[in-house]
Amino acid sequence: MKYIHDEKLLERLLIQEGIIEHFETSGLDFRLVEYEKGELICAPGRPLEDILFTVRGTVQVYGLREDGKWLPVSQGVGRTAMGAIEFVQPGLPVFYTEAVEDLLCVSLPIERNREALERDCVFLMYLLKCINSMVVTYTLIGHREHSVEERVLTFLRDVQPDHTLHSINQGLLQFHCSRRQLQRVVKRLCDEGKLKKLKKGVYVLEEGQG
Repeated sequence: MKYIHDEKLLERLLIQEGIIEHFETSGLDFRLVEYEKGELICAPGRPLEDILFTVRGTVQVYGLREDGKWLPVSQGVGRTAMGAIEFVQPGLPVFYTEAVEDLLCVSLPIERNREALERDCVFLMYLLKCINSMVVTYTLIGHREHSVEERVLTFLRDVQPDHTLHSINQGLLQFHCSRRQLQRVVKRLCDEGKLKKLKKGVYVLEEGQG
């Protein structure tokens, strides 16, 4: 991890990525930070100290079951906010978060800005949405009685902001299924008019399915 001191880039990303829209408080201490591919961003016993908005790169979030098995939770593509759980319950990271590729984030130190953030209604509403997405995602992964089709539609409708499955590989992690299963499901959903294929491996929820 290293901090990037580029105020012009920071200001541009805050606006370009829509991050500033999640706050009504001015004068917050935003920073730019980079993580290398494979770097562990947080883990149980190693909580996040910042709210992190991913502006470039991908993160992988996973947990461990009681039997020690690896539990994939999600893979974030595009802008992803991390640190919501730590803001609500300091020192309590629920999952491991790892950089799948080199990562650029806008960071906001939690404790340094806590007093202002706890009075910021716009931020608190955004925080609720983030936590709700985590709960929905974890429920989809943790309850295998849901069919792959149900998991795909629920994820694209209720979790993914742009309602898009960006790659089959992303889907394998999200839905905990085989490549063949997922390919079969997305083809059927396309045939039924519920998904639209944008290009190879990329599918978007059709209008009216939300």
